[in-house]
Amino acid sequence: MFEYALLRSVTELMNLLPITVSTWIVRRIGGVMYFVMPGRRKVAMDNLTIAFGDSKSVAEKKKIALQSFYHLTVSIMEFFRITKFEKVSKENIRLEGTEHFDQAFAKGKGAILIMSHLGPWEYLAFVPHLKKYDCTVLGRSVRNPFVDRWILGLRKSVSVKNTPKVGAAKEILSHLKQNHMIAITTDQWAGNDELWVDFFGRKASTISLPARLAKKTGCALIPTYCFRVAPGRYEIYCHPEIYLKDHEDASIESLTQELNRRLEEQIVAHPEQWLWTHKRWKGKKTYKDKK
Repeated sequence: MFEYALLRSVTELMNLLPITVSTWIVRRIGGVMYFVMPGRRKVAMDNLTIAFGDSKSVAEKKKIALQSFYHLTVSIMEFFRITKFEKVSKENIRLEGTEHFDQAFAKGKGAILIMSHLGPWEYLAFVPHLKKYDCTVLGRSVRNPFVDRWILGLRKSVSVKNTPKVGAAKEILSHLKQNHMIAITTDQWAGNDELWVDFFGRKASTISLPARLAKKTGCALIPTYCFRVAPGRYEIYCHPEIYLKDHEDASIESLTQELNRRLEEQIVAHPEQWLWTHKRWKGKKTYKDKK
């Protein structure tokens, strides 16, 4: 309860400030985190080396890592002021490519919004919100129940419902059958038993659910990205559908690989807005036998 009350109080205070001031403050917090969290800083630097090798200098990687810390803290702040931003969202979001969703819904098989932790990812909610699509996001619950309910309420305020990852298969299939949108994040370590496909040239555990759903139902896979171009101003790009007919003999693995490839392109273009502190290339977990 204390954690929730503290976070709620800080958020309310930040929401009283102009977005430019709030952004300045939380960027300073991100800078402090960069220096006081050596473990996460090392993860970021290791990830940058995997992704870029020697094509970027150590100084360039350090700069991107620092910017990534800035990006994380700003993204969190932006999410908790989402209801305030909703009132001015139309004039502060450039939204392109929604015709790809319109074309997908015209087929009557639903669509999957392929999302990632690139850019202010929670603001991808403004795609269904502004276009009046029915959308459910597949996500994990937060441990603190008070914070979890708060987060779900904020998402609901911009027309997004939430369903937990565990045991969601029937609900997801039902939404797709009703020609709705499902939002799925694809850029996190997905566990030992998921597909291990290339990501920046190294095998990474990657969620296969979007590809499996597309193969099973014929729903559209539409990669979508949101980028921050200035404090309080954003651009959202809905990319063309990944057509199964273009991958007629494609396996679930090759479709998942294609999703990773497309995300790589966007990360290379906007490296400072990706979550480099996540252990994306973590190896398989080993467990001791219980006796």
